[in-house]
Amino acid sequence: MMRSTSKQPSSQESVDRKMLLLLKRKGAQTIEGLIGLTGACWEQVFFSVDRLSRTGKVSLTLIRPCEYRVSVAQPVR
Repeated sequence: MMRSTSKQPSSQESVDRKMLLLLKRKGAQTIEGLIGLTGACWEQVFFSVDRLSRTGKVSLTLIRPCEYRVSVAQPVR
């Protein structure tokens, strides 16, 4: 039997995609809101937000000390 060589997405890549889709559909969310919506654990959401913000796909806005709103980053013109 021949195995497919296509790479399956890692669970972290799946969390990244799920978060971006949710943010596009539902708008900006807090990290706690993303945890509830994605069903992922705090660590997965935190690392995903970190990675997506470093690559410019999401932006963070400070709401109050220790609480951020995550949104899809607007393209730079």
